[in-house]
Amino acid sequence: MATHHRLRRIAACLACVLFVALPRGAHACPFCSAVSLTFAQEIAQSQAAVIARLVEPPSEGSLAPRADGPLPKARFAVVEVLKGADLVEEAGHGSGGTAIETIMLERKPVGSLHLLMAVEPPKLVWSTPIAVSERAVAYIKRLGSLPEKGPDRLAFFQKHLEDEDEVLARDAYDEFAVAPYEDVRGLESRMDPTQLLGWIENPKVAANRRRLYATMLGVCGTKADAARIGKILVGEDLGEEKDRAEVRSGLDALIACYVTLQGPDGLDLVDRLFLTRGEREVPFTETYAAVMALRFLGEESRDVPRERVLASLRRLLDEPKLADLVIADLARWQDWSVIGRLEELFKQATADNIFVREPVINYLKACPLPEAAAAVERLAAIDPEAVRRAATLAGFAGALAAKPAPTAAPTPPGGDGDPGDPSGTSAAPPATLRPAATATDDQALAARLAPVLADDDATDGRAAIDPSAPASPPALPVAETTASGTAGPLPWVPRALFLAGLGILVAMIIRTAVRAAAGPS
Repeated sequence: MATHHRLRRIAACLACVLFVALPRGAHACPFCSAVSLTFAQEIAQSQAAVIARLVEPPSEGSLAPRADGPLPKARFAVVEVLKGADLVEEAGHGSGGTAIETIMLERKPVGSLHLLMAVEPPKLVWSTPIAVSERAVAYIKRLGSLPEKGPDRLAFFQKHLEDEDEVLARDAYDEFAVAPYEDVRGLESRMDPTQLLGWIENPKVAANRRRLYATMLGVCGTKADAARIGKILVGEDLGEEKDRAEVRSGLDALIACYVTLQGPDGLDLVDRLFLTRGEREVPFTETYAAVMALRFLGEESRDVPRERVLASLRRLLDEPKLADLVIADLARWQDWSVIGRLEELFKQATADNIFVREPVINYLKACPLPEAAAAVERLAAIDPEAVRRAATLAGFAGALAAKPAPTAAPTPPGGDGDPGDPSGTSAAPPATLRPAATATDDQALAARLAPVLADDDATDGRAAIDPSAPASPPALPVAETTASGTAGPLPWVPRALFLAGLGILVAMIIRTAVRAAAGPS
């Protein structure tokens, strides 16, 4: 059991370091993760791209599951060059030239169309083929004429979100998943809330797409739509049990959609359903989804004051096993009103929630108030090792976060007030709640914060870590090979730095395992 707690602490801390320190896709679709690179991204990364017709498929024997020998290859004749015509001609694949030979791992009929891309001229190394229909070819040919970004670009893909051709539907979803959230907002007048609500309530729609549609509905919907989403949150009128589970998948985006449309009062329902446990059994995944929605509302909402969001987050401080979910958020948004409550959490921590101590220490170290520094001194006398670990993790987070400061974001409509108050006249916050930090302030603060338990993508089809469940070896966070700003192989981290961090993680796990094997430390 002790070993499980140690492993869980390592996994949680490392996942949280990434959450706090690394740039997140806050400006992309907040609840979406791209399935793969879009057609536009793949073509942009290639040096040549063609539509080609299959003329000689791989042999049947080479495609057998237990086939020996080299990988199966097929031959293709170029039908149309989309990019790099001179390179295709130079490589001898132009009109009347030789067929393209490349690896192909599936059976397709002779004459079928495929998208092929290549790099490394002059010989050209060709990708595996992507089968495309005649409609898909017309779709791909339109990509080059679209604006590089903006609502006008998304307007084209919106028409294909539930296309009968799954290849087009997937690509359209991925385009929305990687688009800036402001572009989605700019599409407001061209969205159809009735259609979006129908997709959301359809149990056959995949969870990742439901998240996107809820995000879109939050931009263009009405309070009547909020009432329908509220029924989903409560679980009313959802048909059979299996349909109920499907319609409520993507809960984080549904919660954010509901509150965005309902306004600040919508958080009362969220607090009651997902954040106030007491004697009630609330699944951890639902509480975690609510936290993710609150993070989005605190950053992006123009209608929900951040102080109201913080009031909901503070409710989890009454749940010792869940408090570490929100401590870094409170510090990042400079809510210094809970110094005393966090000091008590530290003092009362038991083996079941001992991992809360590092986030508490880094919250207190980030706080500029003198009472926070005094609290650190008192807590260091109780558990000096927790203070040391907190400093180590904060230093690691700071190293990962080090990067040039971005340009300041434009002031939201409504003047100089809170971003969540479009009027610019929101009531003054309490003395213990400092004004919203700038982007540069957030970066500096991230280097001083203990991480929280979770990462932004844990609600996208991956299991989150439930600290209220019996301790068990956790699944360590891994990067996904997607194009989303919120997932993928960490494109914004230099490879050497990422590998160094991974090496540290492996070393820590090995050291823990060795100590556990040797007996209690």
